[in-house]
Amino acid sequence: MPFETKRLVDWGDCDPAGIVFYPTFFRWMDSAFHEMTTALGFDQAALPAHGVFATPLRDAGATFHAPARPNAHLDLSVRITRMGTSSFSLGYAFTDTGRAIAEGREDRVCVRQEADGGITKAPLPPKIRALLETYRD
Repeated sequence: MPFETKRLVDWGDCDPAGIVFYPTFFRWMDSAFHEMTTALGFDQAALPAHGVFATPLRDAGATFHAPARPNAHLDLSVRITRMGTSSFSLGYAFTDTGRAIAEGREDRVCVRQEADGGITKAPLPPKIRALLETYRD
């Protein structure tokens, strides 16, 4: 079962043609990820208590099916599509009254911060893994 949320398309989300400007979908995907983790009971600020500094993107992409215009109420579903040792993948689906608008994907990796300020990958903490399983495909 995916995590479900909504986005209202504002005029400022659109390009001069009056359709959602493609980077807006990436902002919405990131926002939905953080909304989902907060609903699960953790956020980025809580990760250090689990031995993880952050979950930055390793890869992201999108496929666009139909335009979305101002005042549209988009349904957005988020699901975990893969979990590895230190990384996980998410799938996003945007629809407007059942019509496919866009699909997106993100690969995120758990990292810890080193003493020199650099970051290295870190194992996905068991508690976080168990929580993410809630929305796994």
